[in-house]
Amino acid sequence: MAIKLTRSLSALAALMTLLPVSSDAAGTMIRAKFSVDGLATCQQPAVTNYPVHVEGTGALSTDRTATLTLNSSIGAQESYTTKLGGRPSEAAGGSAALRVVSRHTLQAVREYPNNQIVVYMTVIGNSCSIRVEHRLKPGRRQYTFTVNSGVALCSKPRVTHAECAPY
Repeated sequence: MAIKLTRSLSALAALMTLLPVSSDAAGTMIRAKFSVDGLATCQQPAVTNYPVHVEGTGALSTDRTATLTLNSSIGAQESYTTKLGGRPSEAAGGSAALRVVSRHTLQAVREYPNNQIVVYMTVIGNSCSIRVEHRLKPGRRQYTFTVNSGVALCSKPRVTHAECAPY
């Protein structure tokens, strides 16, 4: 079952896992590889602890454009492009945005009708850390995610592993 929940989570993680590297001729200032594993339990469609693996690359250019390419165990390759600090970009079933939180921390926010996925990535030197938060909007009780057949109604997703490395 192809649940885009994980792809969205991975997209956010990827946007957040950009590490400092040397600038190249194209103006890329940071690049990273990333990997995210998680489990999804949904009531509609009915799945329990569905394992998801996503990996890919992300880059942030000197013109503040962020790009992301990812592959997942549940779907085809996807690519995203956004402007750092710009208005949220339209995404399936919601929107996505990338912001600077502090000198070393970026934040990616993926909005859905009932919830948000917020990913924080902190880069200091050649190391990075990732934190993923799933937040329900006020008055909501289930997480909603876009899937191939429509909308999935789920319990709070679990991220079991997330890492990034410069390349």
